[in-house]
Amino acid sequence: MNLATDPRFAPYADLRAAGTRDLPGQGACFLCEGRTLVAEALAAAAEGRLRIVSVLASPAAALDFAERLPAGTELLIAEQEAIAAHAGFAFHRGVMAFVAVPPEASERKLMACARLLVLPQTRDAENLGLLIRSAAALGMDGVLAGPGPDLWNRRTVRVSMGALWKLPVWRREDPADRLAAWREAPDSEIVGAALGEGSMEARDWAPARRTALVLGEEGPGLDPAWRERCDRLVRIPMHRGVDSLNVAAAGAILMYLAGGRDAAG
Repeated sequence: MNLATDPRFAPYADLRAAGTRDLPGQGACFLCEGRTLVAEALAAAAEGRLRIVSVLASPAAALDFAERLPAGTELLIAEQEAIAAHAGFAFHRGVMAFVAVPPEASERKLMACARLLVLPQTRDAENLGLLIRSAAALGMDGVLAGPGPDLWNRRTVRVSMGALWKLPVWRREDPADRLAAWREAPDSEIVGAALGEGSMEARDWAPARRTALVLGEEGPGLDPAWRERCDRLVRIPMHRGVDSLNVAAAGAILMYLAGGRDAAG
């Protein structure tokens, strides 16, 4: 079978750096790869939280997924070698799917977050996915993201393991004004992760009832303007000459310390 000549397979061509794709009659869609992630998407679809547009599977995987597809979802079947050639990378996970991008949660829900992760700028798609996954797992109520990779980039979706549709994520070109509006509610505090003078050890941090945790970029960290927006700065002490942690690792530690939904206050 030549997938390149069949228009049904056109969305699945050249997926190595795939982000959001506008599919005819379907609107903006993103790619899910692999049995676990597609199964997560199908479970969300069964609850009415996602809409699955189409599923592309090897013959063996199709046997496992065919009966789980929502009504109206197209099932495409091709040999795994043909799928890999068409997609443009060594695909070996048996199944992938295109899913409609869900609508963004309301502004009201953003303002109601008691635990908010703020990412003013994130350049790496995998770090973004890891941070969103940790935020969902560790009890954060939402993520406010600034400029960076497409939220629905295939690598971001893959490493988030479905967290992108389990946790509200808001993308703003400049998240500072939305954070300032969030800060106006009583008992709200903005806490930045930063090494150096003026920061306290994270182990001594007692989170406020409403806490926004701000993480800077990998490498440079928080810039001076974002430091100024924070009510306090916290740091994770380093040992054995290590200068810092990867932002996704540091973020997970600080989100755990933030306490999620069970924080005191």
